[in-house]
Amino acid sequence: MTEHLEDLIVRAIAARDGDDPELEELARTAPESLAPYLPRLLAADVVYPAALYCAADDETQRGLVAEADAGGKGALRLNHLLAALAQTRGPVAEEAFRRWRDQPPPGADKLFLTPAEYMPEGGWTLEGDRARELCGPVAHHLVAEETEESSSQERCQGCGAALWTALDLDTADERVAGALVHAGWSGRLRLVLCYGCAVDDADPVFLGVGPDGTSRLSDPPEPGTGLPAAGAPTERLVPGHLSGPYPDGSAIGGRPVWMDDAEYPRCPACGKLMAYIAQIDMQDISHMVGYHTFFLDAGCGLAAMVSQPE
Repeated sequence: MTEHLEDLIVRAIAARDGDDPELEELARTAPESLAPYLPRLLAADVVYPAALYCAADDETQRGLVAEADAGGKGALRLNHLLAALAQTRGPVAEEAFRRWRDQPPPGADKLFLTPAEYMPEGGWTLEGDRARELCGPVAHHLVAEETEESSSQERCQGCGAALWTALDLDTADERVAGALVHAGWSGRLRLVLCYGCAVDDADPVFLGVGPDGTSRLSDPPEPGTGLPAAGAPTERLVPGHLSGPYPDGSAIGGRPVWMDDAEYPRCPACGKLMAYIAQIDMQDISHMVGYHTFFLDAGCGLAAMVSQPE
């Protein structure tokens, strides 16, 4: 394994590009295996993809910061440096991003994002001087269980379709408690919405939630205003076996899969970024490809769903 990994590193350095499927898989499943090689990659200008640097130690983080402070040799490289540093999630990275809020690195004005907007790509953010985790420390796969569709289900006011219970979780289950500890939730968490109307909505769908399983749309549609009724998925997704921190497919906790850039919604009540809690692979419940990604602000009692089709 060590010899093969050395070959991968040598090839990445020769190409000055780490965009290799095997390296990316290692970054996702065993990031610590890449840690000893990161100084060499950085010295060879290999800072893409950012996930390679998840397990960077303090010294490597300081190297990323120093290059960013020097301007990064152009906007594209500065973009890669900031993205890589956000993935490291260490104290050196935190201090640099605090400083860059007031004193951005040279060339940051040429980027599409501010330095602060890179942090959520690594699953965290800064609130004042405090770092806050946006993702769970552990993850469990969600496993589909077939259920019979009930004619007595509550129906969507907009299109008349039966409502879909996207998630029904309880922190009494230690798997759920571990996956959602970063979100500060305690009790039952139930998210009920109209599948047809929600998937059609490009914006986040917000729901009011309570620890007793209460679930209600924050902005319910007017009767008869939705698209023609679409059937709700019949699968019920429940916690399954433990996953790694970067699970593929449907899961609670860990880090989400993004079809595009990270898209953490802001709570409409307090304006803070909402914590990621779960993700459903559309192929597990429908013919579509992509992900339904779920977020929570426990303090405000609001959850959200963001749909990212392929």
